[in-house]
Amino acid sequence: MEWLAGRFFNGIVPATSTIAARFPLERTVIVQNFPIQSELVLATPQPYNQRPQAFAYVGALTDIRGVKGMVQALDHLKDRPDAHLEIAGAISPAGLAAELRELSSWSRVRYRQSLNRSEVAQLLGGARGGLVLFHPMPNHIDAQPNKMFEYMSAGLPVVASDFPLWREIIDGAKCGLLVDPLDPKAIADAMRWILDHPEQAEAMGRNGQAAVRNKYNWDRESKTLIDFYRTLLKSKN
Repeated sequence: MEWLAGRFFNGIVPATSTIAARFPLERTVIVQNFPIQSELVLATPQPYNQRPQAFAYVGALTDIRGVKGMVQALDHLKDRPDAHLEIAGAISPAGLAAELRELSSWSRVRYRQSLNRSEVAQLLGGARGGLVLFHPMPNHIDAQPNKMFEYMSAGLPVVASDFPLWREIIDGAKCGLLVDPLDPKAIADAMRWILDHPEQAEAMGRNGQAAVRNKYNWDRESKTLIDFYRTLLKSKN
């Protein structure tokens, strides 16, 4: 049905090149889901080396999005008792919440079900790093999760799943560390490195902000979308 519809629509706007490859090239424009540059940047952010030893995750909390691995990673940081997670989002399915609370390191998690955008900015502005540890599922490997770019826009070094596309983004911007998302110890090792190397970690965060400013931002993408609409309107006339 998707293939057939793509032959009849006037225009198709996918969010990634992988999705775009399924549609007619002449009627398809990629508009990527990148953040608004200044939305999650605090006017007076807390100095990085004075922040608590917190790692942030904001978004849907499911098993395949790596929430268990994030919590279990804290078991490998027992020598860093101040290291903790700041996470926000809906937990799904309902039974997962009970499973998470039974984990030994859940006591080192500060959980909120929902935050508004200014509260997200405050959370990210008080963290040492952002986590995006999706499991290697077909819909994840070629995805471009908005939260990764939001962490970058907020100046946080990113700890991300080691997928080829994500490696290209993270290594290209020199803005974080890549790990096996199924290995809690590997996640913990990356978190430890960030805590042990605050100057390098802060530099990664600045690199991420620069990459968002120069490339991964909605200002650029919105112009592409508006130009596409104008082209479609002209063709109708």
